[in-house]
Amino acid sequence: MEENKTFDMSGLKLGFWGMLFVAVNIRIMGFDLAPDVIGYILVIVGLGRIEAYDDHFSAAKKMAFVLAALSLANIVQAPAQPGSISSAGAWPSSPDSVAFNAGIFGGILWLATLMMVVGIAANLYFFYQMSLGMKNLLLQVGDESLAKTCDDRWKLIMASEIGLLAALLSAFLAAPLAIFLTMIFGILALVALVLFLVLMHRARKSIDGKERIV
Repeated sequence: MEENKTFDMSGLKLGFWGMLFVAVNIRIMGFDLAPDVIGYILVIVGLGRIEAYDDHFSAAKKMAFVLAALSLANIVQAPAQPGSISSAGAWPSSPDSVAFNAGIFGGILWLATLMMVVGIAANLYFFYQMSLGMKNLLLQVGDESLAKTCDDRWKLIMASEIGLLAALLSAFLAAPLAIFLTMIFGILALVALVLFLVLMHRARKSIDGKERIV
């Protein structure tokens, strides 16, 4: 980017709306009325507008393609049976009764588990790259305080996602606290996502129209 150019963060704004769309999960008879793939397409288009500013946005865009592909498998999910836990978010009545759902592939346990692990890993990488991209631009416009917040939000995302994965996998071992931990980390992951969306909004407002001063 040339020194006399100002930052245009319209792409980050589009990415914000895309991630907000992804966060909405409304299902009727297992069908997702707001398919995540639509949100990821918005994210991909948005990041395409700002990737020239920082390579981390380019890396995040590539991972958004992976997340979009994974989300296609979850457009339709069979309703969870009573006393089971599925990737759709139904809570189990007992930790020894687990039925992870592989979306359009049905109740294939190993595939559902693999998709869950890969999905969380891809999600972590995406948020990591987004955090670094926003942090770098915030530092370039002199907003050191919000740049530090990027690190804090990433750490919260990482803790909540890894904790949720560990809690879900502990259900295989019939761990007594599996249900409780899954609920706790599930709520924490939702809070972390909301706070990250707020960060994206604040970062866009802080960077948009500014010139690089560092």
